[in-house]
Amino acid sequence: MKVAFPQRLERRVIYESEYVCLYTDRVLLPDGKMIEKYHQLHYPKEAVCVVIFNQKQEIMMVHNRRYTIGRLEWEVPAGRVETGETIYQAASRECGEETGCTLKELTFLCSQNPSNGMSDAVCHIFAATVEAENAILDKNEIADKRWFSQDQVLDMLKKNETKDGISMLAILYALQFYSGVKGK
Repeated sequence: MKVAFPQRLERRVIYESEYVCLYTDRVLLPDGKMIEKYHQLHYPKEAVCVVIFNQKQEIMMVHNRRYTIGRLEWEVPAGRVETGETIYQAASRECGEETGCTLKELTFLCSQNPSNGMSDAVCHIFAATVEAENAILDKNEIADKRWFSQDQVLDMLKKNETKDGISMLAILYALQFYSGVKGK
């Protein structure tokens, strides 16, 4: 069965930067209908996030200063893949900057699109075990870091105490599919 996809006929740039771009596209749908202004967010760089476990099977969370929402948010370490980096290198670098941790057993779990109806953003999810831990390097972004038991993290998710969708999915995915979690 051949699947028909919407077709972009025209694109208008509203805003472009190295971080995010906003376009309006004129799109022809498979049934012949036209969308005159289909808004699309484009992210020029992909992202990574890492669920880090210690020997006690606790999970490292960072208290991130989120300017966009005006509050601190408990999250897993995450960030952009820089030019010339592999996703593995980016995951290791972000963990070093945000937690001071060096990793072992860095394992790719999946890639996901957080909002694929409007954005082409891609985040690659990893899990790892901490090898060594030092001080946080990125004090502008990260206010604190802490190890939480798996039950505490699941309770945070259940009570909606973190609203970061990437962290929520990454944690649940790692607990279900990462072989480094005892019992897996």
